[in-house]
Amino acid sequence: MPSPMTAISTDVLVVGGGPCGSSIATRLARAGHHVTLVEKRSGPRHKACGDILSPRAVAELAGIQVDPTQIGGHLVQGVRLTHGRHAVESPWPEHPDFPQHGIVVRRDRLDEHLRDRAVAAGATLLMGHEAVSPIAERGFVRGATVQLVSDEGEVTGTREIRARFIVVADGANSRFGRGLGTSRQRKWPYAIAARTYFASPRTHETWVETSLGLPDPNGQPVAGYGWIAPMGDGNVNVGVGVLSSHRNIKSLNTLKLLTSFCASIADDWGIDPNAGLKAPTRLRLPLGGSVTPKMGPTFLVVGDAAGAANPFNGDGLEAAFLGGRLAADVLEEALTTGNSTSLQRYPVLLDEELGRYRKVGRLSARFLGRPAILKPALHVASRSDAAMGAVLRIATNEMRNDASAGGAERAYRLADIISRFAPSW
Repeated sequence: MPSPMTAISTDVLVVGGGPCGSSIATRLARAGHHVTLVEKRSGPRHKACGDILSPRAVAELAGIQVDPTQIGGHLVQGVRLTHGRHAVESPWPEHPDFPQHGIVVRRDRLDEHLRDRAVAAGATLLMGHEAVSPIAERGFVRGATVQLVSDEGEVTGTREIRARFIVVADGANSRFGRGLGTSRQRKWPYAIAARTYFASPRTHETWVETSLGLPDPNGQPVAGYGWIAPMGDGNVNVGVGVLSSHRNIKSLNTLKLLTSFCASIADDWGIDPNAGLKAPTRLRLPLGGSVTPKMGPTFLVVGDAAGAANPFNGDGLEAAFLGGRLAADVLEEALTTGNSTSLQRYPVLLDEELGRYRKVGRLSARFLGRPAILKPALHVASRSDAAMGAVLRIATNEMRNDASAGGAERAYRLADIISRFAPSW
């Protein structure tokens, strides 16, 4: 590893060593390019994540030869959707391109494993390095100035890293992205999530449980849900997520909502709501591609830094891996041909993959924030196993396109038609 003050030159600088950044680094390093991956934390991080990999995310990881079960991942066969006393077990939808299982794996363990895979592929990993400002020359970003941060959080020096291309993957509150001019569309929805861990005798369950219609302090259902993800290691991940379209979002305390939810499931899951294994963590997450721009002449913005999380369920991992694959493809083309205009394809490819789905999600979030719409929607969905299954297929973006298409697909197509006449929110 270079000495702390040595300037570095690289083909691609990846800012952020989370799942998206590490997967891009792995793909490009395997293709023979010099990649430098910087991560501001010097050790494992804990964030308000459900630790759940959907079948689509599992398939994306398989594309870089990563099997989360090798690092303690626990297979889950579907989602148990609950509302009041009604519960429906919905297996993951059958899909020709995805496995019919998800995996629950600790996020800190997954992050570390993906960084290790990037290093094994040939990438240079610099932990405890925070990219604080872009290096710009003649209007082009040519690298970053990074601060070296100790385990105690103290800045111990600075370094320049110069690169042909930069990938911004430093998370939902992207400091480096803002330095490049990125910003969130304020009218578009965001999510607030909080989670913790408990010991539970039901840790080996094979269903993720999702509770719809959690009550706010006024007894009104929130536009969001609570989850219990069995870890298979003696513990469960318990959390809540709320959309910003909820009518009283500014007065809603997600940590108190989490406390209330934990108390409500304590007997059923055999947990002690006063004995969390970690202090609750909270995260504000942009959704549905709400951060722009996604690219510049020499840089791409990916993952949570681009607001990539699913607008229906707040899942950021699935979108991170998909967007990371597309980003790696255009960067590989640009590096191979020497033509940086290849980067212009990235937002186009993203829109082709997710544009319509994201717009329908944003439209749905806007309406589901209204109790007059949310209450009857929950009532209808909770009375029908087919409707609950449709909710899962839409929320996970695993609609069918063949003769087996059903109510979920029809509902989605109707919402898609409506969204085409709606504003871009």
